[in-house]
Order: sequence, then C-alpha cells, then structure tokens
Amino acid sequence: MVTEAVLSLDIGTQSTRAAVVTADGRIVGIAQIQHEVDSPKPGWAQQRPDSWWEEACQAIRQVLADTGVDAASIAAVSSCGQMHGMVGVDEEGRVTTEWVQLWCDKRCQPQCEAIRGAHDEADLAAVTANPIVPSWTGPKVRWFMENQPEAYDRARWFLVPKDFINYRLTGVAATDPSEASGSFLWDCRTDGYSPEMADVVGVDLGRFAPVSASHEVIGTVSDEAFRQSGVPAGTPVVAGGGDFPVSMLGFGIVGQGIASDVTGTSTLFAMHSPKPLVHPAVFNLRHVVDGWIPFKLLDTGGLSVSWSKDLITSARDEEISFDALIDMASKVPPGSEGLIFYPYMLGERRLENASARGAYLGITLNHKAAHFARAAMEGVALAMGLDLRLFRSLGMEVERFLCVGGGTRNQLWNQIKADVVQMTLELSDEPEAGLKGAAILGAAGVGLVAGTDRRLVAAQEACRRRTATRRVDPQPESAKQYQAVLEEFSRVYDHMLGFWQGR
Repeated sequence: MVTEAVLSLDIGTQSTRAAVVTADGRIVGIAQIQHEVDSPKPGWAQQRPDSWWEEACQAIRQVLADTGVDAASIAAVSSCGQMHGMVGVDEEGRVTTEWVQLWCDKRCQPQCEAIRGAHDEADLAAVTANPIVPSWTGPKVRWFMENQPEAYDRARWFLVPKDFINYRLTGVAATDPSEASGSFLWDCRTDGYSPEMADVVGVDLGRFAPVSASHEVIGTVSDEAFRQSGVPAGTPVVAGGGDFPVSMLGFGIVGQGIASDVTGTSTLFAMHSPKPLVHPAVFNLRHVVDGWIPFKLLDTGGLSVSWSKDLITSARDEEISFDALIDMASKVPPGSEGLIFYPYMLGERRLENASARGAYLGITLNHKAAHFARAAMEGVALAMGLDLRLFRSLGMEVERFLCVGGGTRNQLWNQIKADVVQMTLELSDEPEAGLKGAAILGAAGVGLVAGTDRRLVAAQEACRRRTATRRVDPQPESAKQYQAVLEEFSRVYDHMLGFWQGR
C-alpha cells in the first residue's frame, strides 16, 4: 500500500504523462495521453496549452484509478516538460492565444538575426552563456509582440509549458533556473534575470515569472484544480524543471567529471559543471541542482541511423530490420574503408551552422550498403568525439562516460562510441528518467527524503539511484584507427562549412 508518494507530470512534445512515484523512487504506475505538433507553415511548431491541462487532468485521474492509489497519499506534485515554449496568460489565467510556439518553432529566426546584427554576439554570450538561437523563450516573446500585439498586450505572464501547468494547479506564476536560463534573458554572472538582456531582446522582463529553486514549493493545489484533476486541494507543488535537466537528475548525472551521451532521435552530449562553458559552439542551462549543464545537441543523432536503414530499405523489396542493419554493419571494418558520414541532416543549432547538411565523403566503387550503414553510426560517434575534445579543451575533466537512451540497445554502436572517445562506457537503460527526476525534486522539496539542504538531498538521491547495467571497454586497435578518422572528420568539416553557407 502506498502511503506517501510524489505525483510526477511530464508535459512532453509528443505526450502528457502522469506517474505515481514512491519516496524511494519506485514508479507505481504511469498514464500517458498522446498529442501531436501542429505545423501550419514551414518552420512553425505549435500546440494548444489548454489541451496540455486537459490531458494532465485526464492522465492524473487515469493513473490514480489504474494504480488504486489514494489521492490523499500524494505528498507533492512535481512537473517537468518540453522547454522554452511560450504561453501568454492574462490576469485571470486564460491563455491569450489558442496556439503557442514550441521549443522547435523557428518563426523568430528574423528576430534572432536582428539581435545578432545589432550586437556583438560574444558580448551577449558573456552575459547569457549561450549563442542566440530561435529555441530560446525571449526571442519567441519578441516575435509574439511584433506579430500578435493584441494578444501580447493581454498577457500578464509568459510561462513555459510545465510552468503553465503549475499555474493551473496553484494560481501562482513561477519558474525555475533551468527554464529561466534558457530564455536568453538570464545573467550567468549574477544568476538572475538581466535587465540588460531584456533591453537587447526588446521584451518586458516584468512579464516573466519569478524564479524559485526547482525543489522549492511554489504553492498548493487550488480548489478549482482539485475539481478538475482530483489532486486534493492544499497539496504542495514544487517548481520542477525543464525535461532535459530533470532527466539528467533522473539519470544520476550530477557531480563533476561525468560526461553523458543521451541518444534517442537526437544525440545530446552534456556534463555537469560548477560554471557554464562560454563558447560559441556550447549551450548552457542551469541544472535543477547546483551548477550548470553545458551541452551540445545533434538533432539527427539516432535519426541518422534510422535514415540509413530507410535508405537501404528503399532499394529492396522488403524492409530491413535494425538487427539486420547492425549485423551487416558489423561485417565492415572500423573506419568503413574510408567512407565518412556527416550527420547534420537538419543543420546545427548555431545560426552560422544552421545550413549544414548531411553528407557521405570518400565514396568508392568498393563501398556497399553495409558501409553506408556503419558510416552512419560512426558519423554520430565522431561528432560526439569532437564534442568531447572541445569540452576537454575548455578545461572539463572527464572521468566517467554514461550512455543512456534508446541508442544503448545497439551494441555495435556502443562499441564504436567507446572506441572513438577512448573511454569505458557505462550504459543505463533507465526509461523514465524525467518522471523519476521530477519525483526526486518533489520528495526533496517536501522532506520525504531526509536532509536540510534540499539541493544536496536531490543530488544525493540521484547519485544513490544511478545504475549502470553494462560496460563497454574501448578496443585499442580500433580506438587508434578512429583517432585518425576523427582528425579527417574534423578537418573536412571545417572546410565544408563554407560550402554549406554558400548554398
């Protein structure tokens, strides 16, 4: 029987989920409601915030019913969610426009270009610790102000998705450092909002929610939220965090010296650092515990391997399975006999590299389908190898390498990555890091876990729960070969940037 638990919510790009998680980290049950991204124009990606709330209420009621858990045993509600999206709400808490921009919406690119043209980007990065890209919340609000002025004028607050859900639960507008640092309005030197950056971006800082630590209680469930969701009025709600930093907590990526490869559709290379790594190619977000998460993101990491499977399938009468793809690629020697793949199928996040594209280089008459399959896996690993090299050049010490996500199921790919980075990989198959990370924050926030320093408690819990199910050691001979390939990969990439930019 569950006597005390945390209700974890995850407002994702593809679904809204609710989970009941016990104080010791056991997930009792999960309910999930799927939703889609609307894209009425090229570069647009939007959803309805009111649908998120309706789905959250439905998922909460469903998981409580499915598990038989008494709602009275919920000690706290803790949310994570897709980051950077912009929801305008008025004084009464109503959304000011039916559809809102998501993190992947690119419509504010002209606003980003205008800011870059008017300011030295290095000076801006010294404040924000980030390059300017359309993902950030601040430029999205600028677009909203210029293109939907009436809806903008009605907005009292601009909230990200999980903060909108918290607002509906409590009536309190609040955010956390992980999300605020992704607004392009955050000063990494003072660890607070920057009036200077608000002037640069051209937005009203007074419409952005106050910041609370991710584990802090921001309010309690209101009577109206109880009627809609079934969560008892008075239940504490913590600030929570963005899905990426909360998942890092759930994976146990806290403390210095741990590098992480999170590969699903995309590939994320990240570390935990006491301070941001200010560099034109590096993004930085505040962690949901102390410190920062410097990271690089390859939008088509796992997607590149899926694409190679689809490419090979298109030339056959029947679909090839991933197992068959891996088997054929395993028969090709390391380095794919000179075939190199550049996995930038959707460009890169940095504006100056946004026009980058995927490419195969070094094709000869001897290359077969298996070479193209292996080269795709190697290309993603080589891109990550460059990320690791960059982080080390900026002073980051890497002692352990943790791999998580669906990509860990590909044993050949794991070996290729270990050989490229020349480190032992620790593989984790934790599938619910976001929900578990949110639960850690909720449990720490209301004292379900012993300790007075709540950030420290959350970090300690994450470390205690961190598990590596398998280890993959680098193979010395292959690792030596891949270092030569990595040099070639890096050299040619620098030359290809000029070609991509000129197209």
